[in-house]
Amino acid sequence: MKRKILVVDDSNVTRKLVSRAFEKANFIVDTASNGAEGVEKLKASIYDIAFMDIDMPVMNGFEATKKLREWEDTMRPGCRQPICALTATYVDDFERSELMKFREAGLDVMESKPCNMPRLFKVV
Repeated sequence: MKRKILVVDDSNVTRKLVSRAFEKANFIVDTASNGAEGVEKLKASIYDIAFMDIDMPVMNGFEATKKLREWEDTMRPGCRQPICALTATYVDDFERSELMKFREAGLDVMESKPCNMPRLFKVV
């Protein structure tokens, strides 16, 4: 069975870059261009992982993840989809308080952009 990922990013370039790399590795890839669209897709399907941009219009990655986690607690208890934050800020430069914000939102992993594809494959 093929593995399935969701790429949620307002950047068409990032969506295409990540999608193509995973499609070449025989993954099924869905995309969303904002957090609200991403939440709807995550509610409708089960993914091996979702890669979620943080800074997006309509609904940012923090809000989207919090909304999904609240929905999962009610509608899918015990079933939590892994979410990897993709951020333009270098992850090692984050302050402890910023890292706590990621965790409190319910994000599981954090990776920096530009995307390091070998690292993203390891995350999956």
